[in-house]
Amino acid sequence: MKVTIIGAGNIGGSLAVGLAGQGVGITVTARHQKSLAKYRKYGINTSLDNCEAISGADFVFYAVKPWQIEAVVAQTRGSIDPATQTVVSMAPGIAPETFASWFSPAVQIAYVIPNTAAQIRQSMTFVSSVTASDERVAALKSILDLVGRTEVVPLDKLIAGTRVASCGIAYAMRYISAAEKGARELGLPEQSVTSTVCQTVAGAASMVAGSRLGAEAEIDRVTTPNGMTIKGLKAMEAAGFSDSVVSGLKVRTAPRRRIAVKVGSNVLTREDGCLNTTRVSSLVDQIVAVRNLGYEVILITSGAVACGRSLIRQDDKLDDVQQRQLYSALGQVRLMDLYYKLFIDYGINIGQVLTMKKDFMHRREYGNLRNCMEVMLQSDVVPVVNENDTVSIKELMFTDNDELSGLVAAMTGCSDLVILTNVDGLYSGEPGAPGTSLIRTVRPGDELEKYISSKGSSAGRGGMLSKFHTATQTAAAGIRVIIANGNREGILPDVLTRPEDTPHTEFIPRQS
Repeated sequence: MKVTIIGAGNIGGSLAVGLAGQGVGITVTARHQKSLAKYRKYGINTSLDNCEAISGADFVFYAVKPWQIEAVVAQTRGSIDPATQTVVSMAPGIAPETFASWFSPAVQIAYVIPNTAAQIRQSMTFVSSVTASDERVAALKSILDLVGRTEVVPLDKLIAGTRVASCGIAYAMRYISAAEKGARELGLPEQSVTSTVCQTVAGAASMVAGSRLGAEAEIDRVTTPNGMTIKGLKAMEAAGFSDSVVSGLKVRTAPRRRIAVKVGSNVLTREDGCLNTTRVSSLVDQIVAVRNLGYEVILITSGAVACGRSLIRQDDKLDDVQQRQLYSALGQVRLMDLYYKLFIDYGINIGQVLTMKKDFMHRREYGNLRNCMEVMLQSDVVPVVNENDTVSIKELMFTDNDELSGLVAAMTGCSDLVILTNVDGLYSGEPGAPGTSLIRTVRPGDELEKYISSKGSSAGRGGMLSKFHTATQTAAAGIRVIIANGNREGILPDVLTRPEDTPHTEFIPRQS
């Protein structure tokens, strides 16, 4: 039996290590040789070429990060042979029906949720068929049984298995961590702390697993009235121990989180003022990735005026407003056409929303705009919002699209506003100057305007001062604001899922 694991992260890597030396041919892939070096020590085949690694495998496991998986599937699905190969998803953030929709209907697909104890062959793993036959599921189970215990369950029970086993291993470790802390406070020698706690937990697990009566009966056997154990249990229950464990297991998956993403002209255009189609394509890829993570996305886009400016020779006889009207009329068509083509490749519809400042000033227009966008979102359509520069007059223009993005985020009930610009965020001086550093967090009341230049951007009307004012006002309304560099590859999913590793400035929302 041969297995290919695409992605050498925690889960994929743990499975590979657990299967090593057990008669299964294993190939693991990653983007960099550095990530693969440790697997070669176990005699595991490694490759940087996903398609090459798939050849000859009986089972192909997709174990990449949820926001990367669709792109990896698009790259590799042509290498899958439905007659001989079974595809296995290990991405709990991607719904089974979504994952299956990326492949030909002929491909047999299963869903697997192991935990990291697979690396020591102690995983509790759950398997469900999406489109795989009973025969292939049985063969898959025989492989996974090599790294622990495996249960085959219907798809609708997979979430329960994930919470009890995959999430549950972390919950059990949290008890171990708390018990270690208590052991230290009681004065147990440091060299004995971890081994004592782990042996105690292992012994308890073995006793319960071998008991016909269950955990509560075994508890009764080790407690006496008014003894130390019963008093300790009562203290733990008074603190909500059992209820907190059950609550942790039953915690509901959060509803789709709604975010607004504003992208500036300096991100979308090249130095010559023309539209940077590669960057626009990357932005769309990232929006699709975060949608797959459960976010609803509203896109506030600049770029129409800059796009139009590249299509026609500038007429010096026109004033600033007339130029904006002309360029936006030309550029908006081209910009939306590009967005449409890029999103529709993913099967996603977009809807154009052109608005003016007066739409936020009068109750009727405000309600109509909000309802329109709500219908789009409920219909799984991505609203693409821009100022209607073609008919706007100077007195009724937004300061810039930063201001528009804050108003849209508040109107539509977004939890977050992400402003993508051409720098990593707010700095304590001129970016790149000696002694200047990125300000990672801005809290309500922080006085930081002294650090910010009032100079606007080269391609648009905004600048960092405008972004600071928008971010401050939006955060005051209870919405988290993130300013990040839209030129960084993968910035949108990265800043949402691993902010600690991603340069940005976060404006903490004011608590109501």
